[in-house]
Amino acid sequence: ACDRRKQGEDGDLSPQTGATNPAPDDTADLPSNTATVAPPPANAQAQPAGARLNPADESFIEQASHANEEEIATTELGMSRGSAKTQELSRMLNGDHIALRDRMTELSPNRELAEGAAPADLKDLPDEAFEGKLLATYRTQHEKAIRAFTDASTNPTLSEPIRALAGETLPTLKSHLKAVTDAQASE
Repeated sequence: ACDRRKQGEDGDLSPQTGATNPAPDDTADLPSNTATVAPPPANAQAQPAGARLNPADESFIEQASHANEEEIATTELGMSRGSAKTQELSRMLNGDHIALRDRMTELSPNRELAEGAAPADLKDLPDEAFEGKLLATYRTQHEKAIRAFTDASTNPTLSEPIRALAGETLPTLKSHLKAVTDAQASE
């Protein structure tokens, strides 16, 4: 950067113009109505991205997160017990739902993650009944998620970042539902 100060001139350079801002000792020449802004304390932390969420936002994130964690747990069960085709579907769903968890955490970083659980009736099913019930569970979970995210995407009480998250997530949820219904049809 080019230093345009004259020899012996104090002060910080403006990055836009190269003009100098007065050095701290030069403030006596400033008009009395000029405000000076103190720098943040050295130990100050940046405000997290989710710090400005309203109560409706927090409620949506909490409900969506709870449902998402259940879907993640269900996909983990599908990855461990399903057929090769169901395991592949479960891995795809799992990866996308973990990415959604990460996006919600970016918006609400101080929120504690509730541990999700797969539906209890899935865990004890014999293998021959497991596949059909798993796919039916995926379908129900995704139909509910699509309704919730569709409503959230246009809800005026939610902030723009939450509406955007909901709107941007909908195509993925819809593609999941299609993949699940396709898998059910081929079963």
